[in-house]
Amino acid sequence: MNQAEAAHSLVLELKRLRSEGVRDLYVEEESLAALEDSLRRNFGDPSSSSSTPGPTAPVSTAVSGNDRPKPKPSQVQSPLEDPSIHIPDPTPFSIPEGSKKERLDWLREKIVGCPTCNSELNPGGHVVFGTGNPEADLFLCGEAPGAEEEQQGVPFVGPAGELLNRILDAMNLPRDEVYIGNIMNWRPRHDQSFGNRPPTPREMNFCMPYLKAQLEVVSPKVVVALGKTATDGLLGPDPTRRLGDVRGKWHEFQDIPMMVTYHPSYLLHNPSKASKRKVWEDMLLVMKRLELPISDKQMGFFR
Repeated sequence: MNQAEAAHSLVLELKRLRSEGVRDLYVEEESLAALEDSLRRNFGDPSSSSSTPGPTAPVSTAVSGNDRPKPKPSQVQSPLEDPSIHIPDPTPFSIPEGSKKERLDWLREKIVGCPTCNSELNPGGHVVFGTGNPEADLFLCGEAPGAEEEQQGVPFVGPAGELLNRILDAMNLPRDEVYIGNIMNWRPRHDQSFGNRPPTPREMNFCMPYLKAQLEVVSPKVVVALGKTATDGLLGPDPTRRLGDVRGKWHEFQDIPMMVTYHPSYLLHNPSKASKRKVWEDMLLVMKRLELPISDKQMGFFR
């Protein structure tokens, strides 16, 4: 199969998945590296070309059946431009004194009313704020809201949220006993009719003070970064970082122990026993750090 046939087959498969209602598709980093290498070998390295590149469509590794209005021509960004160039730097703020609930209520009102967050919303979307127990020992940090999250204004709803709930149940931790937040408070806009765009460093930089404030108020014993975007936001961007190399190891964020693992959506599209076991091993480490009881049955999940 030549390059054109392979590309055509890939497009057909993505269309088939979309027709079946698949909303997100996570691709192994190794597969992306192989694809990039193949494109470079067939078409050359664009960074070494002296000619002006032609227009290209932004690449997305997520597939969604959620259609959006097409942007006006003036809103379409060149693939060489930062789509978030207009995002301002974050403005410092202080949370007033009070109980954890009172402080989170104040923070929620501030974020939901944030002019920048609201200006970035998709039609019908909502600003997404964290949810859960203000006294939680475990803080789960996700990436950017998806279609379901932006419609409901709640992190981790839909299939990924349901899977996260099952993971928590397996840990004997009901969802309402943990706290769940996101790196981003809005779903990054793009000019495709489906899929999700990863947030830019500027977008994450704007939202990070809001996430840090939630962490400050909740003051958990452990943070779990779910997925690459969450990891890049908390550890800092690193183009050479591979999630498989940093997951399952303890890191630190704001003096809080942090575990990195795969996003639940990764398991939805890579449902092998080996993938599930990797995530579960990460969660077993979290349970040990939280001094939660672990049964022989739990130790043997997905072996």
